[in-house]
Amino acid sequence: MSAYIRTENLYKSFYNKKEKNDVLKGIDLNINKGEIFGIVGFSGAGKSTLVRCINRLEEPDSGKVWIGDTEITALNKKQLAERRKKIGMVFQQFNLFDSMTVFQNIAYPLKLVKTPKKEIESKVDKLLKLVGLSDKKYAYPGSLSGGQKQRVGIARALANDPDVLLSDEATSALDPQSTLSILDLLEQVNKELGVTIIMITHELEAAKRICSKVAVLENGVITESGKTSDIFLDPQSSTGKIFLEVYKEFRQNETFTGGGGI
Repeated sequence: MSAYIRTENLYKSFYNKKEKNDVLKGIDLNINKGEIFGIVGFSGAGKSTLVRCINRLEEPDSGKVWIGDTEITALNKKQLAERRKKIGMVFQQFNLFDSMTVFQNIAYPLKLVKTPKKEIESKVDKLLKLVGLSDKKYAYPGSLSGGQKQRVGIARALANDPDVLLSDEATSALDPQSTLSILDLLEQVNKELGVTIIMITHELEAAKRICSKVAVLENGVITESGKTSDIFLDPQSSTGKIFLEVYKEFRQNETFTGGGGI
């Protein structure tokens, strides 16, 4: 079975004045349809740039990106805008409109594609039920907790029935309890809607909890990839080994202090 999402020899650099910063250095990725696939690494490893190259919010310097039978990197502007409707994205800082209600935030992408009003109402109500926020329909983001804001962000990302959901550090700004609830929600979305999820994270526990496979990104290069359980039982990369040591130390501290959760 060929992979549903594929990147081939993906390169991306940024320029600061005259200095060139190579962020992605030949990334090859294969992600199957319906997977929750984790891309893990420390800050500056290139994780967010990689995920933004997949939907071309960032233009790769070279290489190819495929989703299904469509080569994303070959699409013109109009074709890309059409394909992006089916690629949802969840951000670390929620990116909600403070002046809009929860309903209006979720309805926003549907209005952009001129969805009929009755259909919007029905769709938003279903999404609110899915993310457990039916009672917050007319609330404003300022009155919501971080976890609730992220639930709104997930509902909005699902508004156009995407086949792919890109989660860029979606739990990094949340407390441990909210993190768990958002991870459970992403898992539920994956199972119930069959959405393929790419989860960018530097949190080992998050990746271990819901990702079936992970790739470790280190200085713009994938140093290892495979089943999550295999990689974190016996990491081969220096990043994987550091992740595991930090995780073990954290769990020990949790035990000593009587803490729980992540």
